[in-house]
Amino acid sequence: MATRTRKQRERQELLSYRAKAGRVLSARLSQDDVGWITDYEARVRETFTAIFQLAGDRFPDWTRLMRRFIETVGTVLKHGRSRFRAVEEAHNELCIAAAILSNESIRFVRLEYEPPLHGCAQSIDFRATAERGLTLFVDVKTIKPEARDRWDQYQRALYERWFPPNVHVIVEKEWLGGELWHNMFAARSRMLEYTLELEKKIADGGLTGQEETFFFLALCGTGFHWRESQLEDFVEFYRTGVHRTGDSFSKVEIKHIEKNNLSFDRTISRFACMRRSQNDIHLKSVNWNV
Repeated sequence: MATRTRKQRERQELLSYRAKAGRVLSARLSQDDVGWITDYEARVRETFTAIFQLAGDRFPDWTRLMRRFIETVGTVLKHGRSRFRAVEEAHNELCIAAAILSNESIRFVRLEYEPPLHGCAQSIDFRATAERGLTLFVDVKTIKPEARDRWDQYQRALYERWFPPNVHVIVEKEWLGGELWHNMFAARSRMLEYTLELEKKIADGGLTGQEETFFFLALCGTGFHWRESQLEDFVEFYRTGVHRTGDSFSKVEIKHIEKNNLSFDRTISRFACMRRSQNDIHLKSVNWNV
């Protein structure tokens, strides 16, 4: 009964998410859609402008970050639903910047947005510097898998025994099992992808070995497509090189790593998990030490 109730809740969450997304992500935006997006942009702009103006001496780059958000909204208004992901990514960067500036345990005297990295064509989203020289690099990534029904892949996973013997991943086709499975699988894949990407930036920028310098990968989501416990599984493997016994994706992840000759530098100091529900202006929670 408990399992059925949980599945009913997950199905309702997915249907509710579809309805909310469909309101603003239709192929051709209606006048109501345009009005909602314009109002949403104004509320985000007003909220974070007030936050950043109070910290303007510490975060002079805030106007560039805000401009990026505004430009992504303009692209959606011009091209429609396919571009909304960039809006959410920019919004999450605004949230992370505000969270860094409001950190109570460490006061950062300067926050830079996309500071140039010598020897690296890419950038890390934020560099925060504390009074005594402590420096944090924070790369922000949003994990929000596209809605896809991958029941076929789930069936393949069962047939090929992707899961450890002590782990049972059970979803049901009639309860949107193919989409729920895709969310889990795609989210875990992105965790690996973004980790390797940040490690490469660190290496290419020659940032290792610098005293009092730490690197954070902040992964953002709504709390629906993936949960913090899933990130905990991945972080355990990243730190120790050994998967948890109950990690659903341990076998398939090891196989993928070996097949593609991948390896970790383990230069990322910490992983952060930020949750912001769809359409919310402020983040709901952020854990800087998953």
